[in-house]
Amino acid sequence: MKFGKEFSLHLEKTLPEWREYYLSYKLLKKLLKNIPAAAAAPLLPLPELQVWFVAILCVELEKFNDFYVEKEEVFVIRFQALKERIEGLLDAEFTEEIMEIRRECVALHGEMVLLKSYSTLNFVGLVKILKKFDKRTGTWLGLPFIHFAFHQPFFSTELLTTLIGECEEILEILFPVVAEVVGDEQTGMVSSDASSLWLGEETIRIYNSTLGALSAIEGLRRESSTYNPLSMSNVFGSPDNGSTGGVTAENSPRHN
Repeated sequence: MKFGKEFSLHLEKTLPEWREYYLSYKLLKKLLKNIPAAAAAPLLPLPELQVWFVAILCVELEKFNDFYVEKEEVFVIRFQALKERIEGLLDAEFTEEIMEIRRECVALHGEMVLLKSYSTLNFVGLVKILKKFDKRTGTWLGLPFIHFAFHQPFFSTELLTTLIGECEEILEILFPVVAEVVGDEQTGMVSSDASSLWLGEETIRIYNSTLGALSAIEGLRRESSTYNPLSMSNVFGSPDNGSTGGVTAENSPRHN
């Protein structure tokens, strides 16, 4: 399936309130179609054309960064508050509050996973659009701009990855039933009647929204048949090498 179709399908499945903050992929493709091919006379001299396109992409980057940073800050606050509530209930008997904490923990984990996929899918979209621009104009804008994007806040997911790992530890140690349901993200939708009773419809909606994104990312990270410095296997690594697709202390360009 072509990336544009996968991207559209993901937008349909993701949280509705997040959709406007994703890459304007369809609009960017339309803009590129209005640029004459390299063999024809361009509407603008190539340097001016590149400046024009970079300006458009920088607006997109600003949108990604603002959304990502705001969400990450909220998640940090929510997770800290959740840990404090859990510490105060370690020896408590089963109560409705414990049920509520379970729901909040699963929901928070799902939203954080979804934010990580937001980072990956938008970065992949940038790569795809830049490859189309270079092919259309016969230029080499892609590599320098992607190097620039590597250093943007929306693609530096080290803190978010840590939060997700800590949240999973809480789910596994304190709430084994929840951990079992969270494990279903690898196999199917969280939709059983038993799960619905204690998770709640809103929590299930959040978690189900992550599944399409996770599936799409795995497809994008498959080995490319030909070498290309902007191929997905070179950007994120192949699925077999243990890469999660996010930037960590080990694979961030800042540490290379």
